[in-house]
Amino acid sequence: MKKLIFTSAFLSLLFLSSCVIVDNSPGPCGRDGLAYYGIDYDQYPPYSYWDNNNSLPYNPVLGQYYRTAPGTYDFEYFVNRHEYWYGTYQVWINRGEPGRPNGRPGMDAPDNYLMMICNPNGFYEYRENWKVNENEPLVIDQQIGEFHYKLTIQKGNVLTRPAQAPKYVKSPKTEDGSQK
Repeated sequence: MKKLIFTSAFLSLLFLSSCVIVDNSPGPCGRDGLAYYGIDYDQYPPYSYWDNNNSLPYNPVLGQYYRTAPGTYDFEYFVNRHEYWYGTYQVWINRGEPGRPNGRPGMDAPDNYLMMICNPNGFYEYRENWKVNENEPLVIDQQIGEFHYKLTIQKGNVLTRPAQAPKYVKSPKTEDGSQK
């Protein structure tokens, strides 16, 4: 009898220790893509360029991409002292794919690039060329594969519409420390 109890206890331990637990939980999400924005020209450089994107330097190098945060930004670029183009552009980031079964990570997302070409006849993006009516705003909402951008642009003239003043320029302080 003792031998039967010992054998059944041994077999019970053997069966219990051979259980396989399958963890089918998903792995971590893939890395989100980064966003890059830049300005360039094809005929002659813009007379001036203004942008409220804090990721761009005050005087950006033409033809260079700058890493930027996603969001909607205002811009203006002057063709000459009186005529300019103004509008907004929107920058997105691509999200990484969700984690896959068995703890495997998701696929990383591609980076998003937008290079705005400041042409005297209106904006174009290096993948497309848009015809612009100077009297009304043009809205471009384009998705080419993983690349997505939205731009609103319109022509202005300092005689009919004042230009946007940069919001980051502060007035000088007086001697008592207050703003003028």
